[in-house]
Amino acid sequence: MTINKKVIWLFLFILIPVITLADNTNGIGNKWLNHTDLKNVVSIAADKNSPLAYCGSEGGLFIVNLQSGEVVKKYTNIDGLLYNNITSVYVDTLDRVWIGGSDGSISILNYNSNSFRYIYDIKNSSETNKSINDFIQYGGYMFVATGYGIQKISVANFSFVDAPYYQLGTFASKSKVTTLTALNGKIFAGTVSGIAYANLYNANLNDPMSWNNYSVSPANAYLLCSDTFDGKAFFGSQYGFMYYDGQNWQVYPNSLVSGTTINDVKGIGDKLYFISGQSVFSSPKTNLAQVDQYGASGTYNTLSNYGDLPLIGIFENGLGFYNNSVFTSVYPNCPFRNSFDFISFGQDGVLWAAGGQDLKGYQAGFYKFQNNSWYSYNTTNTPEIGSSNFFRKVYSNNGITWALCYGGGATRLAGNSIRNFNSTNSSLPGVSGSPAYCVPYGGAFDNNGIFWMSFYGSDNSKSIYAVTGDTTFTGFINPGIIQQAHLEQVAIDNYNTKWVVSSGNPGGLYFFNENGTMENTSDDIYGFYNLNDFESNDITSVIVDKNNEVWVSTINGVFIISDPYAAIRNPNQKPAPVKLGIISGNLRVPFTENCKCIATDVLNQKWIGTKNNGVFHLSSDGSTLIEQFNITNSPLLSNEITSIAVNPVDGRAYFGSLYGLSSVQTDAIAPVTDFDKIICSPNPYVVPPNVNLKIDGLVENSSVKIITLTGDVVAEFDSPGGKIASWDGRDKRGNYVPSGVYIVVGFNKDGSKVGKGKLAVVKRN
Repeated sequence: MTINKKVIWLFLFILIPVITLADNTNGIGNKWLNHTDLKNVVSIAADKNSPLAYCGSEGGLFIVNLQSGEVVKKYTNIDGLLYNNITSVYVDTLDRVWIGGSDGSISILNYNSNSFRYIYDIKNSSETNKSINDFIQYGGYMFVATGYGIQKISVANFSFVDAPYYQLGTFASKSKVTTLTALNGKIFAGTVSGIAYANLYNANLNDPMSWNNYSVSPANAYLLCSDTFDGKAFFGSQYGFMYYDGQNWQVYPNSLVSGTTINDVKGIGDKLYFISGQSVFSSPKTNLAQVDQYGASGTYNTLSNYGDLPLIGIFENGLGFYNNSVFTSVYPNCPFRNSFDFISFGQDGVLWAAGGQDLKGYQAGFYKFQNNSWYSYNTTNTPEIGSSNFFRKVYSNNGITWALCYGGGATRLAGNSIRNFNSTNSSLPGVSGSPAYCVPYGGAFDNNGIFWMSFYGSDNSKSIYAVTGDTTFTGFINPGIIQQAHLEQVAIDNYNTKWVVSSGNPGGLYFFNENGTMENTSDDIYGFYNLNDFESNDITSVIVDKNNEVWVSTINGVFIISDPYAAIRNPNQKPAPVKLGIISGNLRVPFTENCKCIATDVLNQKWIGTKNNGVFHLSSDGSTLIEQFNITNSPLLSNEITSIAVNPVDGRAYFGSLYGLSSVQTDAIAPVTDFDKIICSPNPYVVPPNVNLKIDGLVENSSVKIITLTGDVVAEFDSPGGKIASWDGRDKRGNYVPSGVYIVVGFNKDGSKVGKGKLAVVKRN
């Protein structure tokens, strides 16, 4: 149907005479956001002039007001840090915070002006171990403990003084320095081989002969901490506790702690505090042999202080301190851990994530992100989820969420109800030799809302189950082609065919359709694609896109099965997968990335996460590279992407990794069902533009017209299909339109739905 431009003009100005100009904002917040676990505090420094504690964690920095007990600010690489995995924090005499990272980066924060300075030299060096392990300021210089020795940096201008101190006495060159302290004009360095110390005055610290060494047990290896207190230098190692009194080296005078691992030590007021085992202890300076426990037992990482107030970094529990005689632990709202093994969205736009296990091997449970807040589910805070935290997948549909735990079965969440199902309390299978070990791996909801699960192992020859009621599980006997297979991820097409990644023997892609009859297995249809069909020895993920095509990611690119119905129509003559190629110039170049995951958005564009090269954003047919994100050109947390999902409600694309969750705003937002009003931003729109105009508020597959107040159509185009379209400010001839007020009209294909907006254009001279 053709819509006459004069009809549209009359419709707008007679029936709807008042149209409000939009604000000059896009209303979508920050383009990039990062979510990291900030709870595991490994280093603390207190401000000298205000009650602020700077807390460094494996996910970034956060700042606590010690008077109010509140987190007042947090920083990740989005907010100015060079790197999120912080290893050391220190406040210098100019009230600036030095923040060292495990990658060798040094970010220097001036909190009062909220500005950063950076030192890249160590990060960009060719050293093997660049980790910044400790800072100590002496005079106008900052001494930096690194994985290869000590660097000396001017506090005034951040210039490096001397070459790196590689050789500390007789210790091996480039020995890792873990801790630094200074006493009576001497600098002490704790290393993996013992303690090295030297005079800070009239000494060439580049000369190994300037350094003395002490490596007598328990200070002969793996020094972990040091501090000065009451004229003594104290050192803790994996093997014990000792101090230097200016003349002699002494073992700590309490046998209960002198031979234990000392994780940190800090002199505070008239007491010496230290972490040993599961406790913080203190000793008065008048009697070091007296050891008293400070507070309750726990898992503690580090110590600092604000005046006489001890500050404690707690494993997975933030900053701990006594506030009005009550022990308080505080940290920002954040995911439980940095690992995101799998992410998905329900129709309500709530993000669900399965943590799997992190880089240190800790199992992570699963998480929910809703209304900008994180909530974590684990066996400690939610025992109803079962006996294990090794959750690999989580899926949500119409208010029902299934979280799948490798070894612990399947947990169903519905409203306030949480129930775990496993091989001991349901018909779900265990594994051979361990019948209580239940290993659901992948899942998906079919077109009827039925949830299907695959199992990595099964002791009853059933590896696919359907949930046919709230608590009823129907299993299907494995055909001979998958008798020894390990079934993994699942995708379901428009014909309710289950496409299941298979590893083990055989490896490949299994497809199964129960033909609409749960009880009658005689009409079931199934087949198998071998790994050879995908030119790869490992399939990593499978999805069904909006065109009902099956997309399969492998370690050797992506493959497409464009006619999945043909496979169930005749499994013996199934269509061959076609390898994805990207058009570069006039050539189609095979896409050969090592792919770990794949997702699609409401525009049917594809998002591919890779092992080594970040994220590839492709057109709906995969032929065109729209953009690529990696740690070099974006705030992405890692180049190894473990999971991807795009929120259909707000169009934000999320990228999971073992270092946290990154997201970027896109235009892939689900279209509205009916027009309300069209919002244009920025408005006024300056041409030539720096960014394209966003046209928001469209129904599905809208056409858009840009019209002058006299009714002339200067531009017309189709939307990508979602809620948002864009315009570059050019007319039909490719020229930028002149200054003026324009009407923006959106309408569906048959013209039965029409939306409108008003736009001011300002043309630069």
